[in-house]
Amino acid sequence: MKKHFLIPLNESKLPLFAETIGYNPAQESIARPKGYPYYHWIQTVSGLGSIVFQNQKINLPPNNGVLLLPQTAHSYMNEQGDTTPWKTLYVTFRGTMVKEILISLGLYQSAFFHWEREAPISTYINRALKVSDETTDSFSISASSNVYEFLLLLKKYGKTHKNSLKETSNLVTLYSLIDWMKSQLSNPDVGLDEMALFIHTSKRHLNSLFQKNFHITPYAYFVNLRIQQSKKLLLENNTVTIVDIAQQVGFRSPSHFVATFRRMVGIPPEKYRHLNGVF
Repeated sequence: MKKHFLIPLNESKLPLFAETIGYNPAQESIARPKGYPYYHWIQTVSGLGSIVFQNQKINLPPNNGVLLLPQTAHSYMNEQGDTTPWKTLYVTFRGTMVKEILISLGLYQSAFFHWEREAPISTYINRALKVSDETTDSFSISASSNVYEFLLLLKKYGKTHKNSLKETSNLVTLYSLIDWMKSQLSNPDVGLDEMALFIHTSKRHLNSLFQKNFHITPYAYFVNLRIQQSKKLLLENNTVTIVDIAQQVGFRSPSHFVATFRRMVGIPPEKYRHLNGVF
């Protein structure tokens, strides 16, 4: 089994880092009732495996994989027993900005994916492993950039498995809500009431539906979008004040914006601007 442990020394401060990346020529059965502490991707190279999570079981033939959020209970096994090995590629990762990255890509949920055989997802991790064999990277910078590039490929080429027409309809509804959220970032009056009204449902049902699919409340997701937009504004123009940016992303109070930014990013907005070379 080819496996690289890549955790850098300053992991707690990095926006995205790879913990492990590997190839297993004979994937063994795994049961994790409490899940795994990192984000976890596994895909089939050859053979046939199956994975169970959230009371669902799905087979994983080649050109299929699954993304699991941290602490998601799951188990997987070789469906062909000892007769044919189940060969897999996998990567585990974490970081201070992973949730935001996955949210922006529409990937922040535990989900199954499939793709066309010619898509680069099939071979990308294996190529990254070969590069890792050939280079010495004590800070795991190349591995971390590989994870980010892989997530972009997953967004571009991966197609999620839809288990029912109802679930498909729910996701369409939620993504229409997210598009609406993006158009309302500067509106300080948007809250859970307005979100529920937009998709014609109750606040309780909206919260339940959103958390089931994205493992985050809709309002927390909305605040994430606001902070993401504020980062762009901070770096695009150094003459725009913190007060102006706070208003543009829907905060009535600049002090509330600064406190929220510091809580979510770890540093105040002015320092974020300076650390990114904008003065």
